[in-house]
Amino acid sequence: MTDTYDPLVVVLSVLIAVSASYAALDLAGRVTAAHGWVRGGWTTGGAIAMGIGIWSMHFTGMLAFSLPVPVRYHWPTVLGSLGLAILASVFALYVVSRKTMRRIRALSSALAMGGGIAGLHYLSMAAMRFAGITYYNWFLVALSVLFAIGFSLAALWLAFYFRSEPKGLGWQRIGSALVMGAAISVMHYTAMAAASFAPSAIVPDFSHSVSISSLGTAGIITVTLLILGLAMLSSLVDRRFEAQALELALAEVRMELARVSRIATLGELAASIAHEINQPLAAVVTNASASLRWLAQEQPNLNEAREASKRTVREANRASEVIGTIRAL
Repeated sequence: MTDTYDPLVVVLSVLIAVSASYAALDLAGRVTAAHGWVRGGWTTGGAIAMGIGIWSMHFTGMLAFSLPVPVRYHWPTVLGSLGLAILASVFALYVVSRKTMRRIRALSSALAMGGGIAGLHYLSMAAMRFAGITYYNWFLVALSVLFAIGFSLAALWLAFYFRSEPKGLGWQRIGSALVMGAAISVMHYTAMAAASFAPSAIVPDFSHSVSISSLGTAGIITVTLLILGLAMLSSLVDRRFEAQALELALAEVRMELARVSRIATLGELAASIAHEINQPLAAVVTNASASLRWLAQEQPNLNEAREASKRTVREANRASEVIGTIRAL
């Protein structure tokens, strides 16, 4: 059978792939930054949005494809492929939110995720119901699986790298999303090229199958882009709230540091005051004691007692001056 593609739908499928890739990079940062039940919420919501994006790209790419006979889709199988896409997204978000990304973990995760994405595509192909038989070029099938694994490895590394959301990496993230979206598209259309179709006289089983019109295709694309846009908007809002909370926490820390600094300054001032006053008071005590000793002698030494009393008055005035200076301050 001769197959054709709708160029507009093909372009839209690539757009979905790029949007899903950017959403994946964005959501990876939110999952990593969250803690407790909030992380579980971001993982669940992010996996649903990512899974729908990945599934929609593949399914939109299939809807861009047409045969000279009517094609229907077995909807339980289609839902199974969607569930597989969501499971792969949960796994990906879990992996990139870990503290480290070792080579063995990255490779094993890429094998699992790539296998899930390849399974998603071929499960969607198995959902096709038409009057014909599908044949596969196993070399291209193997090549598409390798592409899926390689794309998954690159996607995991990029998501892990961009999860910390450093400033100034907006263009790099967009570029990475373009690369990831192109990789997803290459994998999908390589897998589509692996299939060939021949007519058959056997009447297909159309039970539990639906026909998707052009309007239905447009609806799937629109809803997918809306979901991905909502996911990215939620991520942006959450990032803004997190930034505001961080600014508030920093302001509270600054206030606490200022309070501690004031307390430390008061402590230093108190120590300085005590030192400045203790010196003349110690001299007052010393001179007063000396004066009492001069007066207590059998023959009181009035001159020495007088000088000691003068020194006592002088030191007392010195202490008074210190008090006056502090009061003026």
